[in-house]
Amino acid sequence: MISFSIKRDRNNRINGFTCSGHAGYSEKGTDIVCAAVSALTQSAILALDRLVGVNLTLKADAKTGFMDCSWENIPDKTDQTQLVIGMVALGLVEIQKQYPDHLDVNEVEV
Repeated sequence: MISFSIKRDRNNRINGFTCSGHAGYSEKGTDIVCAAVSALTQSAILALDRLVGVNLTLKADAKTGFMDCSWENIPDKTDQTQLVIGMVALGLVEIQKQYPDHLDVNEVEV
């Protein structure tokens, strides 16, 4: 199962996410749940970096399916970061509804 955690700071602002595990829906290379989660998370990273322009801290391990992405909220970019990750969260929650045994989406305060 993939676990996707949206990280929020004490002010309830999203300041990162962690994704870990493997969906286990199908064999490697044909797993549509894994592909969907990967597409959303990679798109978020690209948007935050290239469109919003926040400084990201990334850690990843392809073997374990682990990815940790975080950033410092900058006042003039906070709305944009919240929108990007909010869009990702909407997509992931819909995938979770269809594949609840393969994806868990949650929020944590850090």
